[in-house]
Amino acid sequence: MVLIARITKAKQLTDRDKAILTDLARCRVLSFGQVKNAYWPAAKERTCDDRLKQLQKAGYIAEHMANAEKPGTFMKVYSLDTKGKRWVTGPQGPGLDRSIVFTHPGKADEIVHQVRTNEVYFGLSDDEKETWRIGDALEIEHDVFSGNTGLVVPDASYVSEEGEEIFVETDCGKYTPAQIREKVDGFAGKNVVWVCPAGREQTLAKYGAAGEFVTYRIASGMN
Repeated sequence: MVLIARITKAKQLTDRDKAILTDLARCRVLSFGQVKNAYWPAAKERTCDDRLKQLQKAGYIAEHMANAEKPGTFMKVYSLDTKGKRWVTGPQGPGLDRSIVFTHPGKADEIVHQVRTNEVYFGLSDDEKETWRIGDALEIEHDVFSGNTGLVVPDASYVSEEGEEIFVETDCGKYTPAQIREKVDGFAGKNVVWVCPAGREQTLAKYGAAGEFVTYRIASGMN
């Protein structure tokens, strides 16, 4: 006889649950690996997966399978669901601005790009995390959709402990030389953190990218 584990929904939010929901509100979409590394670093994957499934069943988060960089590979990711957005934007939560909190993970071809960008978020201080804005939120805050198109919006930004706005831009290996130069020109005068696959930083630097480089390895399977 095969025993099937039943996942009950989360009946009460723990402090860890609240922190995960807040991270998702700021970052829009996070991978399973990012959540586990941040909140269950020493636990088995099953422990993290079970709790996330409880939050999903309760309507706080949604799980998705997204295409990773390597063709035929996938990444399990999470975004807020309706109940999660209600909590993070309400008085019982951090009270974030509803206009820049998203429940959709983004376009299919942009999800992994956002996930890689958000890796920088986990290296920030708590104060810096509070200032984290992804590109879609920046476009809303700067009213880009109403014609303010002169601004080149990065994939994310945050304010450092020293009070400086830092841009974060990710190239998953697909930017052309012209696109790299356009980003570099648009970010003139800004301190930029560039995120890219290991080895790609040489190409970015060749076409003018300067600043800090954060690299990652492209996995051969689901990550």
